[in-house]
Amino acid sequence: MPLIMIRHGLATAGVDSLDPGLDPLGLRQADATAEFLRGSDVGRLVVSPLRRTRETAQPLAEAFGLAAEIREEVAEVFDPAMPATERTAMIGPFMAGRWTDQPPHLLDWRKRVVRTLIELGVAGKAAGHDVVVVSHYIAIGVAIGLATNDDRVVPMPIPNCSITILEAGRLGLSLIAGATTPHLSGELVTGARTALPGGPA
Repeated sequence: MPLIMIRHGLATAGVDSLDPGLDPLGLRQADATAEFLRGSDVGRLVVSPLRRTRETAQPLAEAFGLAAEIREEVAEVFDPAMPATERTAMIGPFMAGRWTDQPPHLLDWRKRVVRTLIELGVAGKAAGHDVVVVSHYIAIGVAIGLATNDDRVVPMPIPNCSITILEAGRLGLSLIAGATTPHLSGELVTGARTALPGGPA
């Protein structure tokens, strides 16, 4: 049973807001994603604690009759207390980099993401249902990088509400589909080049 990762929809604000919700286009992205997945055998819904992921997960929760499970381990890479100016200065070089060049605290964050995703995927397989994880650009990039043995922080562009499908096993993850957007019409494809909420398309 697959592990389905969804990046949150387009947010109302950029780095000046620590926890923005979805803007109207982001809400449309979330609705389109839930409708696209409606026929899937989803038995568990896991979300980051941030508002934009929770709002993206709401139509999915309604479609599958599930309560969203909040997990800090799939939250954003930024420290929530980091000032906006520091986040802005950090994100460009970080996204252009490789994991082997990152400091210990970021490598520890990456390990937590990987451990949690494998745990969720293996548990879903044992229970016989799909698991949906609504998360963030960098966390999804971690999963894709692990599955494809790609050390880049950003192994591929990951648009808002794109769908990444993985298979989890005790030894790791394998990629079935990476950051796809067949469920989104052209005007709904945003955020492919930035991990910052409210950033450019």
